[in-house]
Amino acid sequence: MHRYSKFLITNLIASALSLLPWANAFGEEADTASIRIKRVAEGLVVIATTNLVKQDEIAFGCNQDGNEIIVDLPVEDELPIVKSLLQSPLVTRNGVSASELAPQRTKRIRIVPTLKLYCDEMKLVSKFQRYVSYSYPAGRELRLGAAEVTGFDFDDQAPRSQVKGAVALKFAAPPGEIDLAKGLKVADNRLCLQMNPRDISNQEILATLFPAKGLTVSTTPSEGGGYCFEFQTVAGADIGKISAKIAKGTGSSEVRIDITLSVALNTSGRKFYERGETNRALRYLEAAKGENGLALAARMSMGTIHWNDERFAEASRSFGELIEMDRSWEFPEARYYAAKAYYQTNKRLNFELSNRLKEFLRRCDRGHYATCDDARELYDEVNEPPLKLSSITRGDMKKLVALLADPKQNVNEVQKNVFHYWATWCPVCLEEMPRIMKYAVAHPNVNIYIVAKHDNQKAIFNTLIKSGAIRRKNIFYYIDSKDDMLLRQMVPLVLANKEPVTPLPISVFLQREVPFYLTDSLNWADGEISDIWRLRYRE
Repeated sequence: MHRYSKFLITNLIASALSLLPWANAFGEEADTASIRIKRVAEGLVVIATTNLVKQDEIAFGCNQDGNEIIVDLPVEDELPIVKSLLQSPLVTRNGVSASELAPQRTKRIRIVPTLKLYCDEMKLVSKFQRYVSYSYPAGRELRLGAAEVTGFDFDDQAPRSQVKGAVALKFAAPPGEIDLAKGLKVADNRLCLQMNPRDISNQEILATLFPAKGLTVSTTPSEGGGYCFEFQTVAGADIGKISAKIAKGTGSSEVRIDITLSVALNTSGRKFYERGETNRALRYLEAAKGENGLALAARMSMGTIHWNDERFAEASRSFGELIEMDRSWEFPEARYYAAKAYYQTNKRLNFELSNRLKEFLRRCDRGHYATCDDARELYDEVNEPPLKLSSITRGDMKKLVALLADPKQNVNEVQKNVFHYWATWCPVCLEEMPRIMKYAVAHPNVNIYIVAKHDNQKAIFNTLIKSGAIRRKNIFYYIDSKDDMLLRQMVPLVLANKEPVTPLPISVFLQREVPFYLTDSLNWADGEISDIWRLRYRE
């Protein structure tokens, strides 16, 4: 159905009612028969006024081939009706001409309008005691001569959030009463120009508008006439929303549609980074930083890119800017990333970032974020003295060894513990330490006890840290006495002569039956350690 059909009845009834006082307005008596013609948005309305007894004798018709409005009249009423039609200024004003209108006796009047009639949709609008009116839908047959795209200039080297352009529609004649603004519909990145084919012909020109000006646009016919355009990209950048309005062009036969595209700078930047175009991505995100609603997300995206590329100084700056603006904690984890990136560069935290990290950890106490554990580890690493590793006391070590030696102890629990002996003066030990640390990080369920032969504590811990020792929940450090008491307790069969054990390093693996040890440097690969657990000591 035509797009104006739902308003047709209301408009036409209103039009008909507005013509009720016409008889008096033209100096005619209330009981004088007459025909009036009014032009409306959809075409024409023909209104007949007659005596009540004669109303049903007036018949309305339509001839589409001859483009005629046909009115059949009763003979006795013909002269007043013909006279009223001839004398009515509306005939000329509305561009209506009449044929066979003469002061002679006839029962049929043929009115030939300048508009093209659509007789299959002619309908009765209203019928009252003395008035009856019919609508005759008509078209304007305005021809679209040309359409072109202007503007939409966009520089990929200096991207911006808005791009303006226009579509110019050039008609063969002025649009006149046709209001194209009513047919302009915009939603998100989609624009529909819905034009009634009755009013405007040759609309197929619109299908050839795009692509143009670096724009990627999908074009589809619109239901009921016209076309819809979905604006996707400009110079490869994603288009978010659009706005549009109708404006008169430079000539009376030209109509211009002004269009503003909103470029999705942040989304485009992330897309370019995923495609490996890092520099291009950063250009778009830098532009997005200045836009309302994008400032936070753009800084988060930029910081993430720098973080992934291990440019920690730049990452720290981006996350720091975000934190200063993020009053509502839209991006809470930026506090951790800012602190970690700064620490990666400077091996310390300044006072402000340390407080930000504490704030984030307080949030972690109330909710869970993916980086909470990493943030706690960073806080411990930053705020604990460098030499304070996770140490264990002599008494706790003795209790642990006695517990693990208990034959009632579950073998799976026993095999979650490894004891490693080393010394500051042992080059092989220092070389092996980073591999042990890597294994401990990958196997958090295995407790590893690093036992150092007696030496100065500061020297021991400094050497440990330089050789890769770290603070972890499953790594413990202990300094043994000069007589290797703990080592003798763990491997009594091997050390029956009570002599100090050499050489180092020594890794002690516990079994249900008896502990055994390996006096050799290990690679600490998963397969190698799994094979060791399957061994059994043999005298």
